Amino acid sequence: MLRITASRLSIRRLPAATQRLYTTGGRSEGAVAESTGSFSEKEKAIENQWARLHDAEKIKVLREKLLKQEQETAQLKADIDALKKQ
Repeated sequence: MLRITASRLSIRRLPAATQRLYTTGGRSEGAVAESTGSFSEKEKAIENQWARLHDAEKIKVLREKLLKQEQETAQLKADIDALKKQ
């Protein structure tokens, strides 16, 4: 019975001994503040413009690949039809 009581006491004291001495939320030292002026808005606009242009280039390449695939598919279908008629 004495052992049970002693182990319970040590378990109860464990969280107090391992308590964190720092905070994870809010402002912390060494953190870089976010820009809130017209510079950040301009930077965001430039990034968005670059992203749109980059996406447009990717879409153009994909459409060209799709067109080639459709042409190849049409040619293969024509070849199959020609073989069936023989």
